[in-house]
Amino acid sequence: MFKDNYIKIFDKFVDIIDWSILQKSTVMLNTNYKTSKLFTKDHLKLMIYYHLAELVSLRDLSDSSSYNSGLKESLKDVSLGTLSHQNNNRNFGVFVPVMNAVIKLGLDTLSDDKRIQKYGCVEIIDSTTMSMILTYFSWAKFRSTKAGVKMHTRFNLSKQMPDLVIVSNAEEHDSTVMESLMKDEGSIYIFDKAYVDYEKFDNLTSDNKSFITRLKDNAVTTIEDELKVTYSDPNLLDKGIEVLSDKLAYLGSLYTYRTKKPYRIIKIKDSNDKELTFVTNILNFSSEEIAWLYKKRWDIELFFKWIKQHLKIKNFIGHSYNAVMIQLITGIITYVLLKLIAEEAHTLAYGLLKIKRK
Repeated sequence: MFKDNYIKIFDKFVDIIDWSILQKSTVMLNTNYKTSKLFTKDHLKLMIYYHLAELVSLRDLSDSSSYNSGLKESLKDVSLGTLSHQNNNRNFGVFVPVMNAVIKLGLDTLSDDKRIQKYGCVEIIDSTTMSMILTYFSWAKFRSTKAGVKMHTRFNLSKQMPDLVIVSNAEEHDSTVMESLMKDEGSIYIFDKAYVDYEKFDNLTSDNKSFITRLKDNAVTTIEDELKVTYSDPNLLDKGIEVLSDKLAYLGSLYTYRTKKPYRIIKIKDSNDKELTFVTNILNFSSEEIAWLYKKRWDIELFFKWIKQHLKIKNFIGHSYNAVMIQLITGIITYVLLKLIAEEAHTLAYGLLKIKRK
């Protein structure tokens, strides 16, 4: 029963994709050169099905044609060796334009969260690490006994989907890709303490980019002004959360780096009596709104958790960098297509997992 249902969903996926984009990319990168079996289009179909059906191995993927008529022609006479070779060696870049196209389609057509819409474009910045066995992924070594890659992600809060992904070695510090993820003027960027950099705060502000983040416990501040604590109507924060203070302050010291501009520092006490301190360059939102928007940073953690549980991006079926990138790119494509199908069916309330299994 599930296999039949997967086929129906799979067919919907094929209808959504603009295959002409892949065709142009295929010609540009010549990814069908000397290929007599498993052409680029068939490869993408196969990888999407791999994520959708939650298969566990390359052999499972190879056997898919036995119960999926939509893949039967694509996999006709394709050996396990051919599948492995193409997955490890076909240029992953051929699938990037398709990923960008479905992301754009999602941004253009998915409904906005009305609670977020009033704040404009709100982006959450974070990363997640996929650990690997060093023996098979020596190119991804980041410690003496470990290997892995890190997926740096910009997550559109209103649309609830990623709109930019950068993959690096797991040893890459989050702050090194900060500028690449925060390119757009007029956006609000929300990120955790791993990205805290006072000089970059000044740069973001000069570039008309707003941000909200956590302030480290040992931060050096020079108070410039005490602001009135303000709330939204209706209230956004859960009961038991109290806004303690709202101040303007310079960050850092003259001996390291002291910000050229004062920033707004908001301190709250959560329902467990733990104090949290936020810093932002946004002056026109209430104290409560700033705290609430930072709390929404948790949405990207839920996204990471979902794709690791229900898409195939933790265990890789190829050992090359190319194979890993193909699996990650097609995983993002699958996630956005699931969102689009859910929107079309007006069943967002059911959640992506139930849509996936209908």
